[in-house]
Amino acid sequence: MKTFFFIVLILLSSCAQVTSLNLKKHQFGKIPTKIIWIQVAGFTHEHLALLKFDNNASTQLNSFENTLCLGEAWEYSLFDLRPSAELSFISQITGKKNIKNTCEDLSYKPIWDYGKNLNLKIGLFESELRSEQSILTKVDECKADSYLSNVTYWGMKNNPKKSQKLFHINELVNYEKGNRYFDKSCVSGKCSTSLSKNIEQTFLNFQKNSSNYIYLVRNFSYLNALKKNNMVDIKRELFELERTLAFFQSLARKNSDMLILLTTANGQEIDFPRSGLAWKNFDRSKNFLKLKNSKLISSVYASGARAENFCGIYDQSQILTRIYSGAKQQGLEFSIINPFDQN
Repeated sequence: MKTFFFIVLILLSSCAQVTSLNLKKHQFGKIPTKIIWIQVAGFTHEHLALLKFDNNASTQLNSFENTLCLGEAWEYSLFDLRPSAELSFISQITGKKNIKNTCEDLSYKPIWDYGKNLNLKIGLFESELRSEQSILTKVDECKADSYLSNVTYWGMKNNPKKSQKLFHINELVNYEKGNRYFDKSCVSGKCSTSLSKNIEQTFLNFQKNSSNYIYLVRNFSYLNALKKNNMVDIKRELFELERTLAFFQSLARKNSDMLILLTTANGQEIDFPRSGLAWKNFDRSKNFLKLKNSKLISSVYASGARAENFCGIYDQSQILTRIYSGAKQQGLEFSIINPFDQN
């Protein structure tokens, strides 16, 4: 009798499957065909305190806390212990460690080039940033027009030229690949449309009639707000990021093949006060922020398809391959159609 129950127990155990991740429902091994990748410069986990302890919101989970999987990525390259966010982001999307801040960096295939063979639609959105932070600057300086030839680009650029193609959230535009579009609300010098609204509307228009796509966001406005040491701007940018992440997470819950990935670089360590009156003064101050050295390791947040691949600690150059790679010991590695195995 004991032998019988032992056999039954083994059979039941072999049939059991883990269907949750971080105590949330999750389907393991799902191949992502809809990829949302948000790159945020300057952000670290601890910055969430600015959200968590604002307006008595400590009892509510924000979108970062609702993430299925949390990871950490080493930022160092072959040449620098603390590379700039611009270089780290290139390392992340190309899977290369030898990024030198030269035109050679653009010779490495970015994620959207792997998507060519998979018939993926590619969108790239940049928030308000300095010229040297924009990927367009490097592309133009290096005369590498083909780098973005299959990418639809949107940018929040102050004083865009009248000759440039413009977009606005209240206008329907047939966005075409290879074209660059700039926010019409930034013409006066200060963008009047928020980051989250711009991203939501361009994405909804972009992904129409497309089941396979990559939509990449490069955000430097949060880092720039930190550098300006203005708490009002910092919190505004952080809340915009939170709304954006929440928007995409809501879509991922309805689409099992959608991956939501938020990666960071050049994380700024904030010298937070202990508590009490010191924290109150810090929270209300406009110029009370003290930054230390940038972090050596960056944050990774993942939800949706293949989110399980981003738990743990790894090199930032490995983020790209983790999007499509599965656990070989479980038979989830689909090398036949893995784009990173193709030339």
